[in-house]
Amino acid sequence: MKAPGHTTRSAMLAGLSPMEKFLFVVIILFILSLAFQFLGGLLASLLYGFSLGEILNLETFDDPRYVAASKIIQIMGSIGTFIVPAFLFSYLFAGDWVSYYQFEYHTGVLPIVLTVAMIVAVIPFINYLAEINMRMELPLRGVDRILRNLEQDAEGIMRAFTDTSSLSALLVNLFMIGILAAVGEELIFRGLLQRLLFDMVKNPHVAIALTAIFFSAFHFQFFSFLPRFVLGLILGYLLYFGRSIWYPIVAHFVNNSLGVVYYFFNARGSADDMLEEIGTSSMMPLTALVSLILFALFFGLWYHYSDCRTIQSPQSLKTDRN
Repeated sequence: MKAPGHTTRSAMLAGLSPMEKFLFVVIILFILSLAFQFLGGLLASLLYGFSLGEILNLETFDDPRYVAASKIIQIMGSIGTFIVPAFLFSYLFAGDWVSYYQFEYHTGVLPIVLTVAMIVAVIPFINYLAEINMRMELPLRGVDRILRNLEQDAEGIMRAFTDTSSLSALLVNLFMIGILAAVGEELIFRGLLQRLLFDMVKNPHVAIALTAIFFSAFHFQFFSFLPRFVLGLILGYLLYFGRSIWYPIVAHFVNNSLGVVYYFFNARGSADDMLEEIGTSSMMPLTALVSLILFALFFGLWYHYSDCRTIQSPQSLKTDRN
């Protein structure tokens, strides 16, 4: 899990303890997220004529201009919450802008193909977990109702963002939900927090599980917590065993982009609800079981091949698999 030893004397905060780095990361992420969300709001107000107050208070996505303004805020927020901080932390902790994140490890074509295959294969199982999660009821009815409303709001925002038949809008969505989220979230959660947590707890499996919890909780959707947590575990182990940040980035991109493309074709009338129904009760839990078996098969093949590449590549041995 540990990244290569690129720390140099020029790294300003290399001497901080893992706990101090963790707290520093959380504080800076919060500050930059608010700052870039505010900048996004200003930019959206200039481009679309909304005041900041109107952008913050509007609750309907019927106005295409408001959807476009919200996308700008989302993009700026993602850049400020993930992309900018990720490279900043690499500079502060490792002495340069990128070496903290294991970009340099080669992956090969076959491991990438197997990564894509395992993510596609696990979708029915993830959907089945989502259905189980939605059936959970909290003992406090008021809290349960609030959390379900938040879940519906998040789903409504996502549908407003992705409900388009325009090719240009599809490309914007792939950039916003596919590329930005995949690269940014993986750099912060797997590349940074997972590493810091490992340095604190000294157990890679506990660090992966804790990172998956933070990853799922970050989205503030309790009734999607379980499937997102399992996805976080998969992404964490892809980094741990593969020793390259490219594996979780590719897996995250495929997972997000499949949904974006599905909604695009659904808006054009060329898709039905099959993607979201696969693995749920309407197609029997057996589909989810087959999905899990196929995922395990692809993961086993991926692990075997990436392990062989590790043995053959002296550079990859710089990262100890503790």
